[in-house]
Amino acid sequence: MPHPSADIIPRDLRFEIERHADAGWMGGDVLHSILIDSFAVMLPVGERFFIRSLRHYEARIPDAFIKLGIQGYASQEAFHTREHESYNRGMRALGYDPDSINERLRRLLPGSGKPFQSLLITCAIEHLTYSLSCVILNNPRLMAEAIPAYRDLWTWHALEEIEHANVALAVLEEADRNLPAWKRYLGRCIAMNIVVVKFAREALRNAHAMKRVAGIRPGWKSWSRFAWLMFGKPGWFWRYALILLAYYRPGYGRGHSGDNRLIATGRARLAELLAQRQQPA
Repeated sequence: MPHPSADIIPRDLRFEIERHADAGWMGGDVLHSILIDSFAVMLPVGERFFIRSLRHYEARIPDAFIKLGIQGYASQEAFHTREHESYNRGMRALGYDPDSINERLRRLLPGSGKPFQSLLITCAIEHLTYSLSCVILNNPRLMAEAIPAYRDLWTWHALEEIEHANVALAVLEEADRNLPAWKRYLGRCIAMNIVVVKFAREALRNAHAMKRVAGIRPGWKSWSRFAWLMFGKPGWFWRYALILLAYYRPGYGRGHSGDNRLIATGRARLAELLAQRQQPA
């Protein structure tokens, strides 16, 4: 298995989403934009939670490479938090209510007195984000018509999520080393089940509220279109679910098939997009 610090490169990039805020940033399609925004709005609170969860174990882990992985992870997530705070300020300018959404999320996440539970939840949510990142980098056409600032942010975010995908799982391996294998597997699967149910519920709730603000009637027509985006074309669910389900495989851990290829693809794509940003208008 690769060391979790091997491919982590914190990139201090700014995308200023609040200056480019647009309810229809996905090629003018407001409903398609809401599909992504209903998840994106929760990221700043989640990212701070992830950093705290891993930092709790940093001093207890003897492996120097894992410690470096935690440090690189925390640096990347800190930049992600800053940019997604800008994203949320853009949402606020559009009339959405990210503050209420994130207050609900804070109540759902474990408190500081439950470090191992927090670590399990962190690993599960990180895999959700990892799965989305794989979809974005494997299918660049999905965001080909997006406003450049959003497209570039999601490419950057996806690349760095894949770069540090090993870290939380490496920490979990150290933290639950003394547990029987069946208990480790059961705990990981239960945490993922909880996360999938709660996050799906919250994302749908967020989408419902956002549609109202955007002037979309939340009836069967809008939900049918929402379902088509998920299960029909472009089919976000099917692309996503196959990667997500790998987490339930016994023995799943550090080192994901195809990560080196995706990291190389993501770095090349990000370099291309950054070069375009530097060109004079």
